[in-house]
Amino acid sequence: MYNFIFNFFYRYHKKGKSFGPRGTAAMAVGTTVFFQFFMIWNGIKYLAGINIFPIKAFSQDYVTNKLYMIPFAVGVAYLFTFYYTHKRAMAIVNKYPQDYKVLTLKNVLLVLLIMIVPLLIGIQFLQHSH
Repeated sequence: MYNFIFNFFYRYHKKGKSFGPRGTAAMAVGTTVFFQFFMIWNGIKYLAGINIFPIKAFSQDYVTNKLYMIPFAVGVAYLFTFYYTHKRAMAIVNKYPQDYKVLTLKNVLLVLLIMIVPLLIGIQFLQHSH
């Protein structure tokens, strides 16, 4: 599943001759993992009433909270980028045929199913939890 997401974004950005397709694809996988963790976390909170990872705000100020989270976000970004080294990225991309069509309806729907649906389900759990 994660290899498919990586390959989809890597080939899409490589096709457009953009800068850093490996980093973009690694961040897409990181975002997917975050959305799925978010869904599981809020699902457990909604169904069992147990908050497995209680998060308290650092302050009442939104900007201050955001500034505190920046180092964590940068660290996670580097973690995924270092995980998908050039060698690992090429191994994933070479598993698919060279004439693999990236932007097909099936691929786009599958990416939406893997990435966006967990986010939407997690939001629903969050809105209806106690």
